[in-house]
Amino acid sequence: MITRKKIISRLVLTGLLATLTIPCAHAQNNSERSPYSRYGYGRLGERMTAGARAMGGLGAGLRDPNIVSPANPASYTAVDSLTFIMDLAVSLRGSYLSEGSKKDSRVLGNLDYATILFPVSKHLAISAGIMPFSTVGYRFGNTEKLQGDNSGSLYQRAYSGEGSYNDLYLGVGGRIGNFSLGVNASYLFGYTTRQHQVIYSSGSNAINPVDRSQLHLKGFRFDFGAQYEWMLDAKRGKSLVFGATFAPEMGLRSESVLLQYQYNTQTGRSTLLRADTLSSGAQHISPMSLSGGLTYRYKDVFMVGADVSYMKWGSAGDNAGTGARFTDRYRIAVGGEWLPNYRGRSIFSRSYYRFGLNGSNSYVKVPTPDGTLAGYTQYGASLGIGIPLVDRRSLVSLTIDYSYLHPQASGMVKEHSLGLTVGVTFNEGWFRKARIN
Repeated sequence: MITRKKIISRLVLTGLLATLTIPCAHAQNNSERSPYSRYGYGRLGERMTAGARAMGGLGAGLRDPNIVSPANPASYTAVDSLTFIMDLAVSLRGSYLSEGSKKDSRVLGNLDYATILFPVSKHLAISAGIMPFSTVGYRFGNTEKLQGDNSGSLYQRAYSGEGSYNDLYLGVGGRIGNFSLGVNASYLFGYTTRQHQVIYSSGSNAINPVDRSQLHLKGFRFDFGAQYEWMLDAKRGKSLVFGATFAPEMGLRSESVLLQYQYNTQTGRSTLLRADTLSSGAQHISPMSLSGGLTYRYKDVFMVGADVSYMKWGSAGDNAGTGARFTDRYRIAVGGEWLPNYRGRSIFSRSYYRFGLNGSNSYVKVPTPDGTLAGYTQYGASLGIGIPLVDRRSLVSLTIDYSYLHPQASGMVKEHSLGLTVGVTFNEGWFRKARIN
């Protein structure tokens, strides 16, 4: 006979092995094309699944038995004691960039995340998965006149970069009465590659210098969460959930590989001039962060909430080699969910309709054309629907989100992007006893 402990152990092993196959896909990411990802750690990812993304990115106060929410590990105890949840998603994003009269557009896609969540007992639950921590992806350049050359010869400066850092986590949440506590232990890893090349147009045997750097990061990080569910009216299903999270600052191990070589356009060969490898245990960090949130729920029909978060990036100092500087980041999100009729006959009456808004400032200030440093403000709006499958527990979540990046100084790039996330949440009754009629 297969005991409950054997089933749980097999599920843990299966889930962890499944998540370990995802980093290869993330290493070859194809989800970002923003010049701002050149700075800092790239464009930061948010710890959210498709359902939470549709609600503006609610996290600290979100407590939903159908949504895996790694943003607050205390939320794991909301899972039904007889179910096993696996949540996977892919995303597609189109971006539109403008700088004065110059414009560019891209459409990119990628595997987004993979998570699992299951109960160990009535008051204890475990989650594991992999999510993006940050992503680098850019390609841009500018053309200038060659100084000292009266013929008007030109040369081009070309910048490019790619890569990602991933967050592989294992979390546990426990509940006593209406109070829940949780902790995530994460392993952050990955690498990014950045390249700066000068391309001369004069002469068939021009020597073009190329600087390339590759940054490897790895290290552990921990975050703690708490939630309290206050039943306003148990008979009518009215409740408030107060949530909070805290993550201490943690140092990351880094290895930076710096290469400098020359490319001969006539021979097509590259000559390595310099190669350095620098290792450090204190130069890069995962910052201290805090968040708080509140959600109001009426039965399974309606839920609305708000979140505020803070990340102390300012202690990371300067971003070496790019001229940028880290700064503290604030983010606010509001969102909600509506379920017309859980027992309705129509699939649309049994679907979850979600909406949300969010806003944040940049965690880096970047060099501007006039020689100063400036950041940007990012605004977002999202809509989504969770469509139940045949078993009425599993869901297909479709989320559309719009983001506008507004720079704080003139002459900087503006960004508009529209994304589609398709998530599949398998909610299986793995621990229910079979009945024979």
